[in-house]
Amino acid sequence: MTSYPSNLKELDVQRRQLERLWQPTPSEKVRQATGNWLRTAGKWLVSALTEGNQLRIWTQGTKQGNVWCVYDPTDNVRHQFDSEAAVRTWLEQRYNR
Repeated sequence: MTSYPSNLKELDVQRRQLERLWQPTPSEKVRQATGNWLRTAGKWLVSALTEGNQLRIWTQGTKQGNVWCVYDPTDNVRHQFDSEAAVRTWLEQRYNR
């Protein structure tokens, strides 16, 4: 059999204790924010040091279908193509300059 507190004051005290246990302390909030910032900065640093001038190619869904996107960091230009064949043609022209 479960026993319940005899009055509402005891329930209120228990509720506050549980809320305090569940809520992160100010130092935990700072630690979480710092961790998030460091994680973001670390990802950016790894990306900046390893990617260099590599092309980035991805597909993007639109209402008309998929579009091929290419970002060229050497020119700082983003190109869009309707097909993979068009991307290949552009790549061949780019490397045969």
